[in-house]
Amino acid sequence: MSETTNKPAIQVQSNPDIKLDGNVFSGWHEFQAAGKMAAALSQSTIVPRDYQNNPGNCLIALDMASRMGTSPMMVMQNLYIVNGRPAWSSQYIIATINASHKYKTELQFDFKGEGDNHSCTAWVEDHNGHRVEGPEITIRMAKDEGWYGKNGSKWKTMPEVMLRYRAASFFGRMNCPDMMMGIYSSEEVIEMSPDQYSDVDEEIKQRANQQPLDFEVNKETGEVKEPQPTPSEAPAEAVKEPKKEPAKESASTKNGQQVFDPGF
Repeated sequence: MSETTNKPAIQVQSNPDIKLDGNVFSGWHEFQAAGKMAAALSQSTIVPRDYQNNPGNCLIALDMASRMGTSPMMVMQNLYIVNGRPAWSSQYIIATINASHKYKTELQFDFKGEGDNHSCTAWVEDHNGHRVEGPEITIRMAKDEGWYGKNGSKWKTMPEVMLRYRAASFFGRMNCPDMMMGIYSSEEVIEMSPDQYSDVDEEIKQRANQQPLDFEVNKETGEVKEPQPTPSEAPAEAVKEPKKEPAKESASTKNGQQVFDPGF
């Protein structure tokens, strides 16, 4: 008669499916999954050059796509890096607003005026029948802001197109900030004055440490070694004041008598 032994069943714990549905930084598992996706995307030759062999940029694109509920490839194709800053293409801004179905109608544009008063206003109709408008953009505004006179500017050759693009960008940031995520259009970033960048750089210099930080980082473990405290300098010896000698009494004669003058 054979003996039977009951062995405990081996339990295999499987990780649940990870869904990047809003924030790749919401947890460690989500971040690891997004990192693997970013590494794979960075090896593709189809993605734009700013993302090739750059998993960090791909990770940011994944996070933005997850928040916006769109394709990572769509984000990478329409998010440009201009002067080190991310910027949307104006066509993408218009397409995103139209595809969101947030409003009853697609984005419309009203033109009026001539010359410097030539203007464009982007507007839509919401589901309650109300008209929602963005700021009015004029040629005069383009000149006053310095957009018109930039080298290679399209304002002189394609004023209506530029008015339409700028009106859409302003409308998006004012009425759809959740879609634009506070990012300007590529045309706006290109036309921004270099003085604005220099002001920021100067502020960084003023707020930065005036002395270099003395610490070491272990490249293998990432451990930061703090600098050893330096022995404090011995306090300078106090300046010794010269000892005051007691005043010598001086003798003088007054009315035929010798009088001692103590000197004070």
